Amino acid sequence: IRAVEQRWYTLLDTTAFVQRSGKVVLEFHLNSDGRITQLNALTNDVGEILGLVCQRAILHPPPYAAWPSDMRRMIGSDTREVTFTFFYY
Repeated sequence: IRAVEQRWYTLLDTTAFVQRSGKVVLEFHLNSDGRITQLNALTNDVGEILGLVCQRAILHPPPYAAWPSDMRRMIGSDTREVTFTFFYY
């Protein structure tokens, strides 16, 4: 969560865009080897550019660390579905 949040704020600071209010909800699979797959936008109230900023915040800090074996046993799968909501004010 922290990696995505930090990357999103960095992208917002370095990207020229028109500020809009709304939210972007993205869903994806986080794989046990740290890869992101099946990234889908569920909601986007702010337009294509700000939606892409959110997608980049998720896709561009990787590779995420591989899961420890205890985490894989606890989750019971090699993937986990994750949903992130980004709010613009």
